[in-house]
Amino acid sequence: MSGLIPESFIESLLERIDIIDVVGARVPLKPAGHEFKACCPFHDEKTPSFYVSPQKQFYHCFGCGAHGTAVGFVMQYDGLEFPAAIEELAGQVGMDVPRTGGEASGARKREQEPLFDALEAAQNFFRAQLRKDPAAQRYLAERGLDERTLDEFGVGRAPDAWSALVDRLIEKGHKAVDLEKAGLAGRARNGNWIDKFRNRIMFPIRDRRGRVIAFGGRALGDDGPKYLNSAETPVFHKGRELYRLFEVRRGGLPERLLVVEGYMDAAALYQFGFEDAVATLGTAVTSDHLELMFRATSVVVFCFDGDSAGRRAAWKGLEAALPAMKSNREVRFLFLPDGEDPDSLVRSEGRDAFAARLDSAVPLSSFLFDELARPLDLTTLDGRARLVAQAEPLLGRLPAGPFADLMADELERRAGHAGDWRPQPAAQGPKRQASDRSLTPVQYAVAILVQHPELAADLDRDRLDGPGALKGVDFLVQLIDFCASRPNVSTALVLEHWRDRPEGRYLAELAARDLAGRAEQLGPALVESLDRIRIQRIRVRVAELQRRQAAEGLTPEQADELRHWLKHRTAGPSGN
Repeated sequence: MSGLIPESFIESLLERIDIIDVVGARVPLKPAGHEFKACCPFHDEKTPSFYVSPQKQFYHCFGCGAHGTAVGFVMQYDGLEFPAAIEELAGQVGMDVPRTGGEASGARKREQEPLFDALEAAQNFFRAQLRKDPAAQRYLAERGLDERTLDEFGVGRAPDAWSALVDRLIEKGHKAVDLEKAGLAGRARNGNWIDKFRNRIMFPIRDRRGRVIAFGGRALGDDGPKYLNSAETPVFHKGRELYRLFEVRRGGLPERLLVVEGYMDAAALYQFGFEDAVATLGTAVTSDHLELMFRATSVVVFCFDGDSAGRRAAWKGLEAALPAMKSNREVRFLFLPDGEDPDSLVRSEGRDAFAARLDSAVPLSSFLFDELARPLDLTTLDGRARLVAQAEPLLGRLPAGPFADLMADELERRAGHAGDWRPQPAAQGPKRQASDRSLTPVQYAVAILVQHPELAADLDRDRLDGPGALKGVDFLVQLIDFCASRPNVSTALVLEHWRDRPEGRYLAELAARDLAGRAEQLGPALVESLDRIRIQRIRVRVAELQRRQAAEGLTPEQADELRHWLKHRTAGPSGN
């Protein structure tokens, strides 16, 4: 458990959320008896092996082994750290996350909080400046941005002054050093604090939780670069963020994402009804970007200029996409006419014409093979051999699955040979039907309790008492006590309690087991397991005493003990 978030809060949160709602908002689920199933979002498969249990509040994939609670799913699917996942789920049910303790995380939070506060204050300042600047308003109107778009994008104005923002925020109690860490201020040669953004139209950049973490500024004059992005800070890492991904996902998971290069491009497309546009932040597309996008949608369309620079950028995007290409994902490339960008093109052609261009965007497979074949003569054996040689290292980055198989078929169709590359299939996880017979009595008892923790309430723990040491019994006692002390205990709560402990993985594996028998039969089976554990403990002690007797003899007390346990090594607790 996180040292910052009280365990009692996580218990309350898990009682309020439903894993079916959490997973179902991201993955299409279908009923399967008392559970729900889907094709796993974490590996490539044709037949659903991903199951979600509303009774356990637990998910498990019997193909790749992925498993966990609603918290774990949000962490894995949305790419969030544990505290951020808790914040995300708490926000869905209207709960505020309290914080306590935790030195390292607490220090990081203490460092970051003033930066988030300063960035939000800066956003409010820039918005207020735009409202009282007619010249900036005229410029935006000339660029064709209406009030609805300006409000949606939170567009603001950085004044044409050396330290307007710094002076205002320091006056409101913010520290200059925090403004510098947040990327809002710097030192002039004379040592004075000055604004990083001056005389610019400002676009706030938000993280996946909606917090302002940086800004992009479009110059209104001739000073400095046309576009200026915040430098990397403790709260902003441009290679891991996408402009407007938070806003697009806020309305639910989109059918596709349209990836453009600039803020004005995204704003123009939004105004013309393309509300699914996001932008990179002055960097090439990375594998982190692709994973972020594919957690939100299954279709990504890159929009690039049609010149040589645009095609080079598209190729980098293709290379980043290859390791993420599973059969349920699609990447396409839209190349614009020379001299056009999405902003200018959608305004000159209109919505319908731009939509038609999107519909005809080039699939990744076609772009890859066409680009490699462009300088080659495929009518010759030599040209086809070169195509295979150039394609192999690229295709080798693909994950195993139907998409990789089809790419091999396409290479063979074009070149007459599929090459020697083949991705390695993902390791298979545990099978759906695991036998109870492979479990020890302790493991079987733990499996029943983690799946039906409510059974601990009426359990007589004394049935476990015995003289010999047996692996796992101490943990089983802890588990019984934990479950018995919580009236609304669930599988999810048990798993979250032991999340970061050595037993966590062991518990999750047992939570995914198919236990023979109906739920009402498992209570008696649990009691029987405790009796079997006690008998095992007696037998362990008997064997220990017998070994000692053979090696060195027993004291009178030990001899009495051996005779006592020999009488009771097949008896239940009443025979003690």
